[in-house]
Amino acid sequence: MRVLILGSKGQTGRALEHLSKNFGHETVALDIGEIDISDRSAVNRVVDEFHPTHIINAAAYNGVDAAEVEIDEAFSVNALAPAFLALAAQKAGAIMIHYSTDYIFDGEKDTDYIEDDIPNPLSVYGRSKLLGEQAVRSILPEKSYILRTSWVFGPGGNNFVSRILKLAESRKELSFINDQLCAPTYAPDLARVSLELINRNAPFGIYHAAGCEVLTPFSWAKAILEYDNRPVLLKPVGADSFKTAARRPKRAVLSNRKLTDLGINLSGGTSCLQNFFNH
Repeated sequence: MRVLILGSKGQTGRALEHLSKNFGHETVALDIGEIDISDRSAVNRVVDEFHPTHIINAAAYNGVDAAEVEIDEAFSVNALAPAFLALAAQKAGAIMIHYSTDYIFDGEKDTDYIEDDIPNPLSVYGRSKLLGEQAVRSILPEKSYILRTSWVFGPGGNNFVSRILKLAESRKELSFINDQLCAPTYAPDLARVSLELINRNAPFGIYHAAGCEVLTPFSWAKAILEYDNRPVLLKPVGADSFKTAARRPKRAVLSNRKLTDLGINLSGGTSCLQNFFNH
């Protein structure tokens, strides 16, 4: 296998590069300083030079609130770039993996979302990610995996865990939302699942791949600070206590049933904290 990884300096990209090389795959991993994936000619040039059998797009514009202002940039990276990568993969005869998000849903469903549920994003970020996955599926319907995930955290990344630890350095009291749900996903776990789909020649299509433990931001922050023995007082509050530029889904919990039916499982967020801190 010849694997091209985009977004190699992000938390999922780092894990993908490490695992791919451990599996013995010939791997090229690139990040924003080495390629602009929203530049179609640059994408074509890299694919033509490397001739990958698999293209994994771990690059994304993840600024949920910033996207409400930086609309063009969000759509360029999250919607246009995946289309360029899919077209290049189609020309090269390569299989593509692309990551999407729970934020394509509005969070109004009382039960976990399955892959066939109708998306209804509430934000620019969610809309841009939805267009990206739709582009990949329309161009590569028989040669692509779309993995929808949520609240990804991993070593070396800017994520909820790292932000909590940073805040705890200077604050003795913190407030967190306790009436929204999230499923933290460990980046190395997500990378493992991605490569398992390839190695098993799993059916192409959309898969939900989120951590198996459902928490609130408050309970997730509490678990992080308790694990790291940080003496910070936590206060549970409602989502309406925070005014943000982007609307967020209240309960966008993803069902991993399609993956588990293949015998592929993800861990819970709190069970991965030891690996996160020991990395």
